[in-house]
Amino acid sequence: MLISKAIKDYSYHLSLFSKNARFFLTGTFFMGMGFSGYYLLFNLYLRELAFPESKIGMIISLSTIGTIAAAIPASIFLKNRKVKWVLAITTPLAVVCTMIQVTIPIYLVIIVCGALAGVAMTFFQVAAAPFLMRYSTAQERPYLFSLNYALALFAGTVGSLVGGFLPHIIQHAGVDLIQAYRITLLIFGGLVLIAIIPYLSLDEREPPTASRELKVTPETDWWLVFKLFLPTFLVGLGAGLSIPFINLYFRDRFTLPSGLIGTYFAINQGLMITGLLLSPPLAQRFGKIAVVIGSQLLSIPFLIFMGVTGSLPLAVLSFLVRATLMNMAQPLVTNFAMEAVHEKEQALTNALLVMAWSMGRGISANIGGGMIEHYSYAVPFFSTAGLYLFSTVLYISFFWKSGPNIGPGRV
Repeated sequence: MLISKAIKDYSYHLSLFSKNARFFLTGTFFMGMGFSGYYLLFNLYLRELAFPESKIGMIISLSTIGTIAAAIPASIFLKNRKVKWVLAITTPLAVVCTMIQVTIPIYLVIIVCGALAGVAMTFFQVAAAPFLMRYSTAQERPYLFSLNYALALFAGTVGSLVGGFLPHIIQHAGVDLIQAYRITLLIFGGLVLIAIIPYLSLDEREPPTASRELKVTPETDWWLVFKLFLPTFLVGLGAGLSIPFINLYFRDRFTLPSGLIGTYFAINQGLMITGLLLSPPLAQRFGKIAVVIGSQLLSIPFLIFMGVTGSLPLAVLSFLVRATLMNMAQPLVTNFAMEAVHEKEQALTNALLVMAWSMGRGISANIGGGMIEHYSYAVPFFSTAGLYLFSTVLYISFFWKSGPNIGPGRV
């Protein structure tokens, strides 16, 4: 009975999605499939090239510089331009940069191209939330934001499964492992290019559905923007210390092959999809910020388990539960922020949230790599748990007593 009711509830809200929202979701699918498979293997590929953890961490850190530098300019640039043409140009630019990273395995080239790819991908990240806000109403919006994340994760599940096994299939054809990784990474780059087709199908002559819902004002509540920025920054800071190295964690601590690691990542993304699909009805019942606080708090013990355990089953269970809880909050955070600020401030606020996450992750990834190389995996996992706890305390302090109205939209 509950399942039937949930299916009807989702079917009704999905029927409210605009044509532009559907095309954007299609593009999200191909972006998610291509980049998920790519980033699953990229660290493993660098390790096969004998890059140490500290250098891999530096590559991850510096690749976010482009995102940080481009976030605010991207929000300004997108303000008076059609999203379809911006995404149709920046998506292939990002792919070209990642392909150069794979085909020219020189440390400096990898860093520079990573930064340029970050610049290109920033336009997608900054455009996404305001675009979905513009072509949705409050009624279906939590479902749209969650489905956008869930669809990316579903595509990522496919990408992780294929990415885990494809290098070994190619290797059996007589190719060495480095070359097999390289071929697979190029294939995933090609998959991302398919996203250009739905992006070109966007019809921005279609009247926005959200413009009637929010009162527009040029006044910016910078204290509110800061309160939205800081917890996201702390989550990014915590994530960068450990999350980019989880594939290496399974390889180094438990000597697992990439195929099994890919399977765990695929299962993980499948569970994250379940969490994301549960978040809209939970948010309707308890409130967006309550679900964010609860899911972040519950994820923290599992980070600690990953740091201390030598048991593969417990490590895998902790990996799966932690990611499911932590990621189910993310679309609600974005939706919460977009509805908390005025319509004219949405692009800027989203750019600052992208910058907060990228800046935090960029700062800490290099530190996390150094921690692993000189100490152990336990130190970054514990540090991540502490920063997630700090972020959660700030959400409670800033927003718990605010009620449904902290800005011009209903949060």
